[in-house]
This record gives sequence, structure tokens and C-alpha cells, in this order.
Amino acid sequence: MRYPASMNDTRIQRSSLQSEVCNRLRQEIIDGVWRPGTRLQERLLCERYGISRSPLRESYQSLVAEGLIEVTPNRGAVVTAPTPEKTLQNFELLRALELLAVRLACRSAKEEELRDIAELDEQMRDTMARNDIHGFLKLNNSVHRAIVLASGNEPLADVHLVTSRQIIRVQNLDGPLTHRASEGMHQHDEIIAALVARDEDRAVRLFEEHLDTVEENLRSRLREFEPA
Repeated sequence: MRYPASMNDTRIQRSSLQSEVCNRLRQEIIDGVWRPGTRLQERLLCERYGISRSPLRESYQSLVAEGLIEVTPNRGAVVTAPTPEKTLQNFELLRALELLAVRLACRSAKEEELRDIAELDEQMRDTMARNDIHGFLKLNNSVHRAIVLASGNEPLADVHLVTSRQIIRVQNLDGPLTHRASEGMHQHDEIIAALVARDEDRAVRLFEEHLDTVEENLRSRLREFEPA
């Protein structure tokens, strides 16, 4: 049986609602609005988003698969606590993905994509000048993501999206790490210059050095959660 177009549109809208709820809740977990160990109260979230429980519970399935929450019979949905071991394992994967992405982007990125990456770099410089640490880190992550997308490798980009969320989430806990912003900015400038020049070996080498800095900052954040 063929349905009128309006009925098909209604079904898509319902799917979009579940997706929007999932995106909102995921981003709030990553941003640190809902801290590790927090029990997610359905009534509160339904009021917050103006939704019924059905799309909220459907969104839980995706967030469980991503490791951001766990659902148990006794407590319901609870925000998971990232462990140092799992976080560093995720970063090891992230490093491999981003280094491959830089190499591929040097070979096949469109000129427009390279210009957009350079523009994001300039925006980062502006936020640093304003001492806008949150804005700086958000744009930093956007630059990394833009390089991955410029690789033109869709499966790589899909895995990177899920993996990077785990790292950004830890970086956001208890506020951003503020040290070494100027060093990170200088490294970004050099990486992007090499990328625009399509100097593959130099871009990969510089990006690897930059990721060493990122890892050091990440380990510093993880030490804050070690027992005294």
C-alpha cells in the first residue's frame, strides 16, 4: 500500500525528534553538564527538552552503544565514568586516525576545504587573544575534525567522530585545561601551512608532535582524578 507523502513526512519527523534528543543529551554529557555517576532522571529530562519518555528512552540505546551512559534495572540511566586506561586507549586510536587523515588530506583535500581549515585557525587565534578558553578549545576540536573530513575517507570520519567524543568529554571535566594554549596555536599554524602546501611528510611529523602535546595535557587532566 502506498501512503500519502504527508504521512511519510510525519514518520520522518518522529525519527528526527529521537535523533535531536540523542544529539542534545550526548552534547550535554560531553560538555560536562551531566557529570560521571549522575543518574539521569526521566521526568527532569522530559521537562527540560519538552518531550515524552519514548524518544528519550530510544536515545538511551545509542548513548549506551557509545559508552556515554549505562542503563541498569535498579538505577536506570547513569552517566558513565571514563577510566584513565580506556581514555588513553581511545586516544591511541584517535592518534592513528588523525595522522592517517592528515596524510590523506595532503593528497586529496579540496582547495575550499583547506581554506576553511585555515579560517578556523584564524578564529582560534582571535579566541586566544580574547582569552576565551572555551571558544579556543571548541575551535581546536573543529580544526581537527575539519582535517579528518578533508581526508575524504568516510569510514575514518565515522570512527573518529565517536572516538573524539570520549577524549573531548574528559578534557571538559572540571573546566578546560588552560596551559600551553600558545604552544598549541603555534603548532596548528605550522601544521596548516604544511597542509596547504600539501607537504605530506612535514604535515604528518608536525601533527604527531602536536598530538604529543595533546596527550600530555590529557594525562595531566587524568591525574586530577587519581585518588589522593
